[in-house]
Amino acid sequence: MSDHNLHNEKEFVQAEYEQVLSIHQKDELLLVSHYGPLSQTVISELENAIESKITTLDLAKASVKKIFFISVETLQNMLLHGKRNGKGEQHNFFILSKNGSLIDVISSNLVSNSSISVIQKQITDINEFDDEKELKAYYLEHLENNSISEKGGAGLGFITIGMKSGNKLKMEFKKINDHYSLFTLISSINIV
Repeated sequence: MSDHNLHNEKEFVQAEYEQVLSIHQKDELLLVSHYGPLSQTVISELENAIESKITTLDLAKASVKKIFFISVETLQNMLLHGKRNGKGEQHNFFILSKNGSLIDVISSNLVSNSSISVIQKQITDINEFDDEKELKAYYLEHLENNSISEKGGAGLGFITIGMKSGNKLKMEFKKINDHYSLFTLISSINIV
């Protein structure tokens, strides 16, 4: 039974990736995509691909910096905080696409079902800020009042992504089985 669940995680994430990819290939300009485990080497290769793609789009330097920063922060968050299943496997994907006047950074990774409410609250709290200065104050307060976790973060990744993107973060959770769900985060960056 547990083996079947583990197999389903891989199939579930792969099917979701293929579905999201087909949507973005059809309606938008797909810039970069990656399915599978992450490592510092893979992230480094993706950074090069992202930089190469976004510099060909003739965007303002500030937009290029935002896209690159958010992409790298998102990939690092997935590597450090993406849940591994019972076999130690990491199932996730990353897509960068141009959607009209927006660049979407889409990431999906496993999370334990027990952590969903915490993640939802973090992102909901960030999305409640309409003022950039207030969000920055929240970030500084969070930095000051939170200890660094064993994985090296103080829970600041979502906040920095929210601050840099200037738009509300979108999230979705799809239950895979009793243990894991697929968490998708979409950060959009205005490019005009």
